[in-house]
Amino acid sequence: MQKLINYLKLNNKTISTCESFTGGMFANEITNISGASEVFVGSFISYQNSFKQNIVGVDERIIKKYGVVSEECAIEMAQKTLKQTRTDFTISFTGNAGPNALEEKEIGLAYICICSKNAYKTVKINTTKLTRIEFKKNGLKEALNLFFDFVN
Repeated sequence: MQKLINYLKLNNKTISTCESFTGGMFANEITNISGASEVFVGSFISYQNSFKQNIVGVDERIIKKYGVVSEECAIEMAQKTLKQTRTDFTISFTGNAGPNALEEKEIGLAYICICSKNAYKTVKINTTKLTRIEFKKNGLKEALNLFFDFVN
């Protein structure tokens, strides 16, 4: 996380997040680092579909057609958050931590999207046999890898 903050400071960029399965873990981890307020604007923790639609602005048709655990929903979450927060980058997290299958999709399935004004990139994660906390921590690790892959 320190590497992310350093990169953003060095490049005079800002970031925001839209978190579902991570439940604010990214926001918590980044704000544990002194100086994060220079680059981290904030986060939506959009756990329920109604919040994704009414607050974040995810199109209901995306959710109905693809489900919330989908690449399409991750992209929409990132793009809508970017627009609302006016940051340089946004990372979104959507997935199924279990214990029950959601939308008939397997437990351990997640999508993460990094978005800027001109581009986006997603990653699909499919892990099994992780605890909820391990699943969330893995999501953060994958998001950081995705971010640096995106900017390099």
